[in-house]
Amino acid sequence: MSYSVGFSRSLEILFYIELKTKYEEAKYLTIQAISEKLAIPVPSVKRLVALLKNKGFIESKKGVNGGLALAMPAKSIRFYDVFEAVEGDVKLFKQYDDFDTNTFIHRQEAEYMLLKSKEIFDMAQSSMLKELKRRTLSELFMPEK
Repeated sequence: MSYSVGFSRSLEILFYIELKTKYEEAKYLTIQAISEKLAIPVPSVKRLVALLKNKGFIESKKGVNGGLALAMPAKSIRFYDVFEAVEGDVKLFKQYDDFDTNTFIHRQEAEYMLLKSKEIFDMAQSSMLKELKRRTLSELFMPEK
């Protein structure tokens, strides 16, 4: 089981917007330009941008010179917050436990296995989220010399 590519694509979109506005002084980028440069279909970019805009990472401006820009500094955008915006509260592991442990000769062993594996899965999820909380979009840029 894995998450969608939406999380990594969202990071790419945010990175690209920051890159263009930081180094090329572009004020706003269009969805079309982002789609073409990152090879992400326009409908996917629109969907992800809507999620990111909803959480306050992106702002938009209408009109001829309009488009998308980051609404906050890259150092303030945590991977965790982007992950949560895109993936929601989805568990990393889904555990199948829809069977009757009473049918097992060693019922207690089966129940312990379910309990222990859930505990391990939850710890793995927690570790992943903890790491994502430590990381920001600014880490994706090369250090300045």
